[in-house]
Amino acid sequence: MKFKSFFKGFAAALMAVVAVAACTPQAEEQDTLSVQPSAALTFQAAENADVTLTVTTTADAWEYTAPEWVKTEVAGETLIVNVAENTGKARVGRISFTAGNAHPVNINVHQEAPVVKEETPVECVAATLNNKAETDFFQIVSGAAEGSISVSIAEAVAEDLVFTVALDPEYVREYSFITGDSYTAVPEQAVTFGAAEIVIPAGSTESEPVSVTVDGAVLGFGEGYLVPMLASVKSGAAEFAIDAKRVNYVVMKANPRTTKQVVYIEVNDCNPLNVLEYNLEDGTPFFDAVILFAANINYDAVNDVVYLHNNPNVQALLDESEVYLQPLRKKGIKVYLGLLGNHDAAGLAQLSDWGAREWAKEVAEACRVYKLDGVNLDDEYSASPDLSNPWFTSRSGAAAARLAYELKVAMKEACYWPTEVSFFEWGSIYNTPEIVVDGQTITQSQYVDFVVADYWSYVRPWGDLTPANCSAASIQLNYGDEFYGYKRALEEGYGWIMWFAFDPSGTGGINNNRVHSMTQFQAAAEKLYGKNMAEPQYVYNKIGEGKYDPTPYPIN
Repeated sequence: MKFKSFFKGFAAALMAVVAVAACTPQAEEQDTLSVQPSAALTFQAAENADVTLTVTTTADAWEYTAPEWVKTEVAGETLIVNVAENTGKARVGRISFTAGNAHPVNINVHQEAPVVKEETPVECVAATLNNKAETDFFQIVSGAAEGSISVSIAEAVAEDLVFTVALDPEYVREYSFITGDSYTAVPEQAVTFGAAEIVIPAGSTESEPVSVTVDGAVLGFGEGYLVPMLASVKSGAAEFAIDAKRVNYVVMKANPRTTKQVVYIEVNDCNPLNVLEYNLEDGTPFFDAVILFAANINYDAVNDVVYLHNNPNVQALLDESEVYLQPLRKKGIKVYLGLLGNHDAAGLAQLSDWGAREWAKEVAEACRVYKLDGVNLDDEYSASPDLSNPWFTSRSGAAAARLAYELKVAMKEACYWPTEVSFFEWGSIYNTPEIVVDGQTITQSQYVDFVVADYWSYVRPWGDLTPANCSAASIQLNYGDEFYGYKRALEEGYGWIMWFAFDPSGTGGINNNRVHSMTQFQAAAEKLYGKNMAEPQYVYNKIGEGKYDPTPYPIN
C-alpha cells in the first residue's frame, strides 16, 4: 500500500512539472553574420585602391563602426573601404559589424606610415676663410689696424654663396693653449667689418675682400689682443672644414714715438726684468726694444757645421722665456737676440750665400720657439774663414747683407708675428751694399730695419736708409757716458737712441748704475717726449751663472 501511494505521489509531481514547462515561451532563433574577406586589411600611407567587404546575415539589417581615418561607403550588402592619406605614424584600428543578435564581426585595419625618402644629399663645395692682409700681427702706432678677409671655394658653382663672419671670443682660450701665448679677446666695439655678408657670385671662386678694422682708441697699451674671426654659411651648398673657417689677428697698441729707445742688456750681468721698472709718468715704457747681448755664431770644425751657440746665461733666459722675456713683450717692448762672433771661422759677415741661408733657418727657429722679435748683428771676434769650405766666403759687407736678407726671409716664414733685423755699426757691417738675389736687387731697407752706432757717434744713413732707420747716439751707461744730441735727433728725424750695459742691481759684473742711468733717461724723456720719468720702485737680481731671480725687490 505504501508503495502505491508513493507512485501515485511521484506521478502527480511529474505531471505538475510538465504543466509548468508547457507554460514557458520557446527560445529566440540565433542570427548569423559573416564578412568577406575576413582577413585584416593593410593599406599604404597614400594612394590605395578600394577594398570591398561583403556582408552576409540572416538578420533584417546590419550596422558597422569604423575609425575616423577609415573611409567607408555602403553599397547594398557590401562595404567599400579605403583610408585617408597618412602623414604621421602607422595607424591601427578595426571595423566592427553587428546584425541582430548575431555575434559581432571585427575586421582589423592597418595603415603604414609614409616612407621617408632619403633626399639625395646636395654635394657641398669646400670653402675657406682667407686672410688677405700681408700679416696677421698688427701693431697700431696710431688710429686703427686695417686688415681684410675673403672666402674662397674649391670650384665655381651655379648659385650665389653667402657667408657671414663674426667674432668668436670663446676661442681665445683655445688659441692661447695652442700657441702658448696669452691674449685678451678684443673688445667687440673695437672691430668693424666692411660688410655684413661675404658673397661669392655664381661662377666665381672667391669673394671680394671685406675690410676688418680694429680701432686702437679702445685698446690698452702693452696688451696683446686676439681678433678671433669665425665664418659660417648663410645660404648655398658650401661647407667649411674645421681648420678652414677661422682667421685670427693679433693686435697690439704701440708707442707712436718718432725716436725710440733700445737697450743692450749684458745678460751675463743683468736681469732683463729690470727694464719693466722704467716708464714715463703716463705709464708707457721708456724702452721700446731690448737686445739680449749676446748669443754666438759658432763653427764646429769636427762636424763641419755652423751653429747657434748660447752661453748658460742666454740659454737660461730663453728656456724661461715666459718668465723673463714675454712680460717685456706683453708690455709692448720688443725683444731681439743679439748675435756675435766667437773667435772661430764663423762670422756674421763671412758666410757664403748657402751658408747664410742654412744658418738663418736655425736662428729663425730659435726666434719662433722662444718668441723673439728678431735679431741684432754685431760683427766682432771672428777669425779668418777657410775659403775652401762651402760654409764661408771672404769677409765683406755684401756677405753681411746677404745673411741679414736670409734672416729676414727665414724669420718671416717661421714666425707669425713681425720680426726685424738690426745692425751694430762695426767691422764689415758698415755701409753695406745692395745685393742681388735670384736676379732681384735687394736694397738696404729690405734687409735691415735699423742700425745703431758705435759709441760716441751716430749713424749716417746709407743706401735707401733714412735717419728713421738709424740711431742718433749709442751711450755706454757703465762708463758714465752722457748724451746731448737730442736736438739733432729731433730735427733730423732719427729713429733710435741706443743704451748699453744698463744694470740697476749691481748683482752681476757691472756696478750698479741706476742713479746715473735714471738721470740720462730723464733727460731723454724730457727732450724727446716732453715728459718726466716715473720713479722705479723695484729691482731684479741676477744670482749666478745661468740663474736669475724673478722676484721684485724694493729699491732701498
